[in-house]
Amino acid sequence: MRLPFTRAKAGTQGLVLVFAAVVLLAVGLSSVRANVIDGKDERGSLLTLGAALGLSPAEVARIRSVSGHVGCVNPMLTVGSAALFLTSGQILTAAHILYDGDVRELRCSFRLQAPGAGWIELKLDPADMRMGSAHPKPGSNDDWAVIRLSQPIAGAEPFLPDTAKPVAGDPLIVVSAHPVGLDAVPLDVPVVQGCKVRRVPVSTATTTFYRTDCDASAGSSGAMQLHRGADGALYFRGIVISTGPSTSALVGAPYNEKAGSVTTVLGTDAAILAAGRELAGLPP
Repeated sequence: MRLPFTRAKAGTQGLVLVFAAVVLLAVGLSSVRANVIDGKDERGSLLTLGAALGLSPAEVARIRSVSGHVGCVNPMLTVGSAALFLTSGQILTAAHILYDGDVRELRCSFRLQAPGAGWIELKLDPADMRMGSAHPKPGSNDDWAVIRLSQPIAGAEPFLPDTAKPVAGDPLIVVSAHPVGLDAVPLDVPVVQGCKVRRVPVSTATTTFYRTDCDASAGSSGAMQLHRGADGALYFRGIVISTGPSTSALVGAPYNEKAGSVTTVLGTDAAILAAGRELAGLPP
């Protein structure tokens, strides 16, 4: 199921309006329920939860230098999460953020969640982006987009993609820009949670995916998921593309795929990795 996004007619264009969309999402829709799995909502500020999740100060700073908001302003407002992918000049996000129904957004920007960061426009010409299909279906294996920034982010060090196969029980750290319900977290601080891989279905597509018990709400689409490898390093394992319905019956419900108490993630290996390398001019 596609995550619900804030949408309002754009009377003007510009980065100020993108920022207004983020504020609307973070503040104006706090009454929208999250899809909370297995008890209480465990998401919170990276600065508060980082140490408990095993993150060093350097890793916290690195996350803030690569994770951020995506906002689009034409023809409608859409907001989601994204992270730098492979290089400091391109991002990976959920493709459905770029669409309003059947119409693709014409102006989108990215903003890091770091002090003083500004909005950087995304290059949306076909030569500057790669998607799973010409019109990716929300929540599908094609629901991904790698997009060039209009300028690279100096000093940023993206996390390497995780090419190891996920296994049920693997611990994850999900990093969202600013999903609904987390009003107390400043807009320039990522929202994080520790969660787990619950099942890894066999994919019949060129992408891979897995199911998780990570909590999610509007704005979580495109959120980066990190996994600490056997070598101790953090790896970019996947992005959130869908979650179950935000209904009172499911708030805090046990993990259950059939009932919708589940969040689905596309892996950064296979087709996404190949597309990202090709767009960045890196060898296969």
